[in-house]
Amino acid sequence: MRFSAVLLYLICTLSSAHSTWQAYPDDLPQFDYSGLKLQQNWEILAAGTRLPWPSAPLIEKMMAEFPQLSQQLIEIAKQTNSHPALKPILQQDYQALASELQQVWRFHFQGQFQQAYELGMQLGPAGLLPAIYSKLIHTTFLIENANEKQQQFLAVDQLTQALIPLAPHYNFLIFGDGYQKARRLELMSTAEATASGLLGPTQDALTSLHQEYPNNQLYSAMLAGIDAGIIERVGSFLGGMTYGADEDKAIALFDQALRQENRLAVLYHEFAQVLIRLDDSDHDEKLHQILTRCIALPVFSAEESLNQQGCNALFTRRQADND
Repeated sequence: MRFSAVLLYLICTLSSAHSTWQAYPDDLPQFDYSGLKLQQNWEILAAGTRLPWPSAPLIEKMMAEFPQLSQQLIEIAKQTNSHPALKPILQQDYQALASELQQVWRFHFQGQFQQAYELGMQLGPAGLLPAIYSKLIHTTFLIENANEKQQQFLAVDQLTQALIPLAPHYNFLIFGDGYQKARRLELMSTAEATASGLLGPTQDALTSLHQEYPNNQLYSAMLAGIDAGIIERVGSFLGGMTYGADEDKAIALFDQALRQENRLAVLYHEFAQVLIRLDDSDHDEKLHQILTRCIALPVFSAEESLNQQGCNALFTRRQADND
């Protein structure tokens, strides 16, 4: 019950806490997944996350798989001020909740990150994962101030650490935890990153995820990013000796990921950043190919569009440096 009380407190405080939500840019592609369009396009929209369609049967399955999460959700549903979609679950009816979860993802893919986060938070543990994910993408791409980024990532960390005991070993939750830690590490100096105690555990968690789900390209990408960041900070020799980070392995992870899935701007964007961390002068031709391909991709969501914008920025900076 201790985790239940902690999670309830965080949902209440972090839902109402003031934070800056930068709007998804008007000059980027706009997306409409109203009505049936979301489900009709789910295969490409979820090609990176590999999450199944958020249906009533899926929620029922997860309630059975994670009894602590189920109990927490029922406790929230019983409250007089709980979201109306939660009330029917007391009669084992999950359709209304499924519809609201679909709306959270609809907001996310359309670039309405604040709306996705706020609705997800109202849905208790059932909505926390997409809420957290949307906040992570917004913080990564649309918040520029480093201190504000750290604060928002730490807020996600609070939610994630309270949620993990309710859904232990849920792979996408573990990935989200690794993602926020990896982004926090990117904002730290080498001394800060080493002293944080995050490097080894984050690398271990992402390594385990990759080993268990070798065909999930996002898991491979984040693992390669961690290894590249280690090599960038301490060099290949010390990085290999201390953390087992290997340049060839990082590149091989992305080559494999792109052989399996070549439609996602996020993979090209993350790959480009890895090559730059490893020393782009050694991978000049490959970096050019990756960025060129990323820029030419059709994108299907705001998240992918922001990754493509990142590729454009890297390409432009690279061209300026070469002039």
